[in-house]
Amino acid sequence: MDLKQLSELGGEVNVTVRLEDLRQWHKELTAVASPPSVMPVPQHAGELYTRKQTIALLGVDSSTLWRWAKSGYLVPVEYGGQRRYRVADVQRILNGDSYAR
Repeated sequence: MDLKQLSELGGEVNVTVRLEDLRQWHKELTAVASPPSVMPVPQHAGELYTRKQTIALLGVDSSTLWRWAKSGYLVPVEYGGQRRYRVADVQRILNGDSYAR
């Protein structure tokens, strides 16, 4: 009897896997898996930076970005469940303007 037949019968199955076998299986899966698709940025949103790009450019911590979003100083664009920052808003901060919006 194989595992599929056992599971179809409602049997409880415990499997023990060595860490090295699990690592090898992971390598095999990632070698054949297609890369994740990237959602296109909508044309009306303009140019956007990722959170990591924004942190690096402004030299701030992610908590600072969170505080700025709460205060309205640098409001992110929500797109596909991710926060992006308008290039123009980041450039205004880099140029010393008091408010990005």
